Formats: sequence, C-alpha cells, structure tokens
Amino acid sequence: MKLSISRETLFKALRHMSAVVEKRSSIAILGNVRLHAENNRLETTATDNDLSVQGVAEAFVDQSGTTTVGALKLFEIISKIPEGVMVSLELTDGGSRLALTAGKAKFSLATLGAEAFPDMTKVEQGTSFKLTAVELKKALDRVQFAASTDETRAYLNGVYMHVLEEDGQKLLRTVATDGHRLAKSDMPCPAGAEDMPAVILPRKCVAELKKIADEAKEISITVSEKKIQAEAADITLTSKVIDATYPDYDRVIPKGNPTQLTVARRSLLQAVERVSILSHEKTRSVRFNAIENALALSANNPDQENANEEVKADYAGTPMEIGFNARYLSDIGTQISGDDIQFFLKDASSPVLVKDPADNSTTFVVMPMRV
Repeated sequence: MKLSISRETLFKALRHMSAVVEKRSSIAILGNVRLHAENNRLETTATDNDLSVQGVAEAFVDQSGTTTVGALKLFEIISKIPEGVMVSLELTDGGSRLALTAGKAKFSLATLGAEAFPDMTKVEQGTSFKLTAVELKKALDRVQFAASTDETRAYLNGVYMHVLEEDGQKLLRTVATDGHRLAKSDMPCPAGAEDMPAVILPRKCVAELKKIADEAKEISITVSEKKIQAEAADITLTSKVIDATYPDYDRVIPKGNPTQLTVARRSLLQAVERVSILSHEKTRSVRFNAIENALALSANNPDQENANEEVKADYAGTPMEIGFNARYLSDIGTQISGDDIQFFLKDASSPVLVKDPADNSTTFVVMPMRV
C-alpha cells in the first residue's frame, strides 16, 4: 500500500474513529483502524465489535493495499500536523510497519494484518428510509438524556425507536427512560419506514449518529432486527441494537393530571440552579410549592442550610407541595425550545407530565421525590 492524501482529508476521514475503537480491549485489533486503499480512494474503518464506522476519502493511490494501525495514535499524529500538508502512507518491512511522512516529519507505526478485522458493514433484510439531519438529531437529542446508565438493566441503556399509529397517523417515535424520568419524541413516519422493526439503540450508537447528523444534510437509515445502519455522503455507521424487549413505557405516562402549572422556562431553570446549591448532595432535591400565580422553590441540606426563591407562574389550583431532582429538571428544561415550561400535576406522589407549549411532538415525565 502506498498513497498520498491531504492532511485535512485524512483528518476528516478519521474524525469518528477515535470514539469508536476499544481503548482497553483484550483484542488488540479492536484498537486499530483498518486502512484500505484502492482506485484513488482511502477507506477507513473502526469497530468495537458492536459498532462500526466507515469513512471514505479521495487519495492518490500509487499501490493498493490493506492494513490496520493504532487508531488513537494515527489520529493524534494527524491532528498535530499543520493544515495544508500532504501526508504519505506506505507499508514497509513486509507490511509490518506503516511509514507516515508529512513534510519533514516521519513516523513508523506498527501494523496488524487486516485478516482478523471484524466486518460489520452488512445489514441484511432491513427496512430502509431517509431522514433529514435535523429530524434525526431532534429525535435523538430530545430523549437521549433520559436513558439509563445502570448496566444491570441493559434494556434501558439506549433509545427505543419504533413505528406506531396514533389518532389515525403513523408516527416514528423515540423513547428513553431510566425509571425516574422519561422522554418521548414523535415525527410523521418517513416513507418506507412503516414496517420498521422496533429496536433499542445503544448509547454509543446514539452519540455517533448525532455526530453524523451534525455534518450531513440527509441520512439514509436501514434497520433490521439486529442492526441499524446510517449512511451519509462519506461515512457509514453500522451498529448492533440491544437484544432485549423494551418495557411498556406508555403505562407510566400520566393520562389524567388535571392541574396545570406554567412557568417561564429560563426563570425556572435559573432559580432551580441557584436554590439547588444548598440541596442535599446525594438527592439534589428541590421543593416546589405551587400557589396562586407563583411558584416558591426551596431546598435544604443536613448542615441546616437552606435556600428559598419565588418565581411568577400561571397556577390557579389548590396549593400543592412537590419535590423534584434538580438535575432532572435541568435536563428536561434544556430540551424545551419554547419560552415556557408546563407541568401537569395530580398530587405530590404521582408522575408529573412536562410539556413544551411550542412543541407538541415531545413529552416528558418525571417522578417526584419525597422531600
């Protein structure tokens, strides 16, 4: 293998690789990036055996070939090479070394043969459709924060994506929950997605999908029962999905919360941030006391310190006191795009429905805390 490629082009081709490769794997080749040069194209691939990202870049290929090399070392070298420099890559010493030349800088990197490199790129018998980058990013952004990080409940460690019919309309829905809060986001079902199997996307897959959406305008999606594949102009992501059954999330979404509390989003989040400074370090609990046209916030801790603040609110119900985890409120608040945030309440111990008046496609649920 022998080729030359601009530093910017190679950097772009490698941009997703460092986040994908296994950093502490007992399988050495999973820490490498696969380089395949042919027909004036350089194909870069990284995988952790569950997720694979493949990039394609234009290059001047003098001799075709394939090898693997340490992904993190290669990316770090390229990131520190000045812009505008041409980079030469050549296999030497019978293929056991990759010589990298950039200007007057020269590097020799150890390689591993590509024969044992896993191939995850095929998704068979999948359902294919297209989403704009804006649609995909919103569908994931709005819910990702609520996914569980508890590895003992793997079925909650991702974003559930499925198609359903509601009020006579087919929808593509994303959902995430950790048992304490829930987020769901809907969009009209894209053409071709009607028969898509329901899947749970791992957190790492979601993070990489969002990166692709940041750089593309449209993404082609293919979903099978075991994998999801996303293709943009110069990059392809393939990921296994979580092999589990997602719980019946709909039963925890309140249907009869009659009392409505509306607060200016920015004022509420700023007040929560201030008051929670003196909340209990473990629970981060903040007490809401909803009264006519106002919301009083308070917090205290074992050191007998306390904080109180009041914000204007649209509330006409019976005075109600209810506690929340301050971080959960902040996480939800950052996903609301409108000026206001609406809480639909039943009592101090029942799940609370949270909505964005400016976005009917997104719904949040948060469990109250005993304070």
